[in-house]
Amino acid sequence: MKLRDLGVLFLASSALACAPPLTLGAAPSLAASSPPPLPATDAPPPRGLVRAGTPPAVDIAAARARGGARSFTWRPWSPEAFAEARRDHKLILLDGAAEWCHWCHVMDETTYRDAEVGRILGERFVTIRVDVDEHPDLAERYGAWGWPATIVFSPEAEELGKYRGFLPTDELRGLLTELLKATAAAAAPASLAVAPGDVPAPPAALGWIAGLALVDLDAYYDEEQGGWGHKQKAPLGANAELEIVRAARGDAAALARAVFTLQKQRALLDPVWGGVYQYSAGTTWTEPHYEKLMTFQAANLEAYARAYARTGDAALLGDAVGIARYMGTFLSSADGAFLVSQDADAGAHDERQTFVDGDVYYRLGDRERRALGVPRVDDHVYGHENGLAVAAFVTLYEASHDPAALARARLAAGVVQRTLVDADGAVRRTAQGARYLADAASFGRALARLAEAMGPSKDGGPYRAAALAVAAAMTRDLADEATGAFWDRTPDPAAAGVFAHRTRPFIHNVMAARFFAALGRITGDAAWKERARRTLAAVCTPRALEERGRMLGELVLALDEAGAVAWP
Repeated sequence: MKLRDLGVLFLASSALACAPPLTLGAAPSLAASSPPPLPATDAPPPRGLVRAGTPPAVDIAAARARGGARSFTWRPWSPEAFAEARRDHKLILLDGAAEWCHWCHVMDETTYRDAEVGRILGERFVTIRVDVDEHPDLAERYGAWGWPATIVFSPEAEELGKYRGFLPTDELRGLLTELLKATAAAAAPASLAVAPGDVPAPPAALGWIAGLALVDLDAYYDEEQGGWGHKQKAPLGANAELEIVRAARGDAAALARAVFTLQKQRALLDPVWGGVYQYSAGTTWTEPHYEKLMTFQAANLEAYARAYARTGDAALLGDAVGIARYMGTFLSSADGAFLVSQDADAGAHDERQTFVDGDVYYRLGDRERRALGVPRVDDHVYGHENGLAVAAFVTLYEASHDPAALARARLAAGVVQRTLVDADGAVRRTAQGARYLADAASFGRALARLAEAMGPSKDGGPYRAAALAVAAAMTRDLADEATGAFWDRTPDPAAAGVFAHRTRPFIHNVMAARFFAALGRITGDAAWKERARRTLAAVCTPRALEERGRMLGELVLALDEAGAVAWP
């Protein structure tokens, strides 16, 4: 039975939820540092460098050579933008983009510079662009649509259409024209009724769900190439980590799957600077998309470190340290906090610079890369990404016993505590604005992991107290006590239409459950594990599980940590 088949059963029960290997003796520095400056050159830069065979319609260098400019203005996410749409009865086009996203850059340089597209958007739409890494609630809501995601709304901010990924000029022009024709009929508010696929699981069903998730993961596993899924290869660190947990529970085949996968996906490890690329577009690991996201760095650092701890294989430790070194240089701020991501391409954000496609850039050595410029790093500091990174460095410390790893985790945690955590434990995303479950759950878990690694020492105690304070504030501000889940954010005064209705994001509630399970371990209080199970049951709907597809590893890790898995 597949997870997608659970809807009827839930309804029926609802009355009762590759870096070079390092020797073990080597102790690489994990301290934060900045990349060295670019070498001086008097040579004029080329217009751009793209991979061979790039079609003209998506060639950024060719688009820049043609000239032209965007003829409409992107508005920030704000109450004023939504008020303008209502006042002038204009449709809203929301562009969900990411700093690191190659196809977002392509759409910017081609589709959005088309004169007719610009005219329609400028005259008939309010155009809003959001950085999806800055808005985790929107990233969760529209992540299945890929980036860029194009969502069109009525003047009252009710959804009219969602469009996945890069849209060529003709396609966007056509759909805008059709949407304008249908404006009056489409502006009716969408139904907020609960669909059958949204019924949560009863808590008693969590062990059963874990078993079915494991069956699904085994079905997704690629025996030939490693990893989960066959059409696209992605370094799913949580899945590999789960296999190591299964091995610890007595499944030798699971350890073999994890190690084989981590070895095969070395093709996605940058051999020059370290770090893991986001995915391979093909059926093997050899067609990378070169963006480097903290979410992937942290998950794979944990997986490689745990694999080393289980096997003693020094090459796996070398892979882990290579990722950690990348995180500690390129994805670190001057004061030691962790940053969000690095772009897939060089010169993508400034047309005065030479554009270099990642497929060209990342095949070069260090000196050749720097001569062309360094791909942009998103230098925001958020609790979510820092929580993931801190927890991963704690895992590296536990596996390697390298005090530099623990010191690096403590350095970043201290920065976030000083700058983003209020005295009452509330975690802010920025100096002002809404607070998000993603930040509180992730950073709270990181504090608990620090307390766990350091034990009840004089240094570990403050992390334990800080984690408990974050849990209390998160519960006060974000808990939906009626269901046991947590809302995506605190109420947002800028929200309108569908955005006025908060969601209970699946993956961030899973992180909240892992946070509570960690609190249970460091306090010895079984109530925390019970709270974790209640949270998981509230979000384990058939729809949510089906949408996760092959990315089920973190869910089962959470179920295991919450004591909900009955291992053979």
